[in-house]
Amino acid sequence: MKATPTILTALTISLFGVVPAWGADKFLGDGGDNGREHLLAQMPVAMMPVNRTAALFGSPAPDALASRAIVLTPGMKSVTVASGETVAFKAGNRTVGWTFLEAIGGRSIEMNVIFPDLPEAKGVWIHIERSKLFTGG
Repeated sequence: MKATPTILTALTISLFGVVPAWGADKFLGDGGDNGREHLLAQMPVAMMPVNRTAALFGSPAPDALASRAIVLTPGMKSVTVASGETVAFKAGNRTVGWTFLEAIGGRSIEMNVIFPDLPEAKGVWIHIERSKLFTGG
């Protein structure tokens, strides 16, 4: 039967893609100094580890790719971003970039979930507009 070698080849190739992803958290470590800080310092921004909740809303991005910058000011309560947009957030002397996922419906998240190391993000909500691409409008 000719389909069997093709299926076995496809399964083997897919296994090679799953194994590195499955072991990534073991490679980076969970808090002990197993070279994690050294690895993170050399890692491109787009590959930085993100908590699971934040990953549902997008991923880190180089601030050079941002379509706009939002300065976080004291007393700020919320910001609105477009679905799929890359934004640079400025707080003091720090700038962090984020690309928001395309969302079929509008979604909101507190900014400190995405940027836990940014004190200015506490209490600021990000409202993500509905995707025009996936909602046809």
